[in-house]
Amino acid sequence: MQLIHIDHPNIPAAIRNAFVQKVTAIASWLQIDPNWLMQVMYAESRLKASAQNRQGGRLIAAGLLQWTKASGVPGAPASMLSLNHLQQLDKVREYFAPYRGRMYSYFDVYLVTFFPAGVGKGDDYVFSTKNLSAALIAKQNPAVNINKDGRITMKEFKQYVWNSTPEGVRGLVFKAQQVIEDVKEEAKQIITVISNEPGKAAAAVAGIGTILAFFFS
Repeated sequence: MQLIHIDHPNIPAAIRNAFVQKVTAIASWLQIDPNWLMQVMYAESRLKASAQNRQGGRLIAAGLLQWTKASGVPGAPASMLSLNHLQQLDKVREYFAPYRGRMYSYFDVYLVTFFPAGVGKGDDYVFSTKNLSAALIAKQNPAVNINKDGRITMKEFKQYVWNSTPEGVRGLVFKAQQVIEDVKEEAKQIITVISNEPGKAAAAVAGIGTILAFFFS
């Protein structure tokens, strides 16, 4: 299987073959699609092992999965900065191990990465814990707080995951049914526009063209 993003310049050419083998082996053991791992690492760090998120001069997250102190990985986030790509993949395996056989989609993989406390929760769930307020989580992750109301819901998180996945690889990382459901929802919105606002019909038709292009390109 050709892994998505494997030719990204942030993965040193000298280790790409080893990186492919290791990602594939880890994914097989976790019982998930290896492209789910590739995409979540791309989304979090653009596959840069030394990627850092600093806020107010303080290191908040680092590494391929942007591990934080709350991730439970010993020494994170600072400890990640001394590990190369292949060494960090060992940490990836360890991190996901408790969820082996329980991740059934890319959404699940990203949720375990971003906020494992949310596993199994519904769309109205607000991301927060006893020690992390909803406001703080939203402040540290402004891109995920789509409606900018100071809290992140599961529905917002799913939308962020979809939006942050390049169109060219969505068909590979999302289950076919998920792709179909999202396209159907977009089609419903377009039909509503045509019905309620005839003046915007041209733009709506262009939207339909985009949907058709998705399936036939």
